[in-house]
Amino acid sequence: MGNFFEGKDFNKKGFRALIPRYYTPKYKKYISEETKLLKSGVKGANRILEAGIGNGRLIRFLAPLTKEMIGVDNASLMLSQSRETAKNFDNVKIVRGNLEKLDKLFSEKYFDVSFCVWNTLGNVKDEIIVLKKLKKITKGKIFITVFKKGTLNERNEFYEKIGVRIKKVDKKNEVFYSETGLRSKAYNLQDIRKLAARSGLKVKNPKILAGVVLYAELNSK
Repeated sequence: MGNFFEGKDFNKKGFRALIPRYYTPKYKKYISEETKLLKSGVKGANRILEAGIGNGRLIRFLAPLTKEMIGVDNASLMLSQSRETAKNFDNVKIVRGNLEKLDKLFSEKYFDVSFCVWNTLGNVKDEIIVLKKLKKITKGKIFITVFKKGTLNERNEFYEKIGVRIKKVDKKNEVFYSETGLRSKAYNLQDIRKLAARSGLKVKNPKILAGVVLYAELNSK
């Protein structure tokens, strides 16, 4: 990811890619819909994991619903910001780690529920490895949200609005590349079903959020 997740695009303006008030209307609506789904999905779980916690925007919504929430990230800026938010919650822990090596950090079936959202899956090197690791350490559901294919214009507008400097767009495969190293993919439901199948998972309850993001629940086969 180069320097993108260390805030290179945003300087001292705040990491606008994870601050909803800067978003376009469709992505603001997506965030609202996603938050409601996640609150419902994690309710009653004793241990939850956010794989790619970013700035910790979901902590205040989800930490009160569980006994223990752990967030994993590998960018220093993201860890710093999420730890600042986590100070307000005794049951939240932030851990530095590579999502492709989650099983080195946590024991098998450690979490009741895991989630990997806001297109984190579309930014990793190998989605299948990440999904396999999540499957290994999660007893129940794994929630994901990714950019939906067919929304190139909306994504371009979003990046312009928040101030991301796009270097190149692979329109055929719908992949955006920023000047600071971000590589952001998009998916359709068939793509997600294939990735899930190759990871030993099955897709349930897929939804399109605000017309721009694909949501799905993944369960072990």
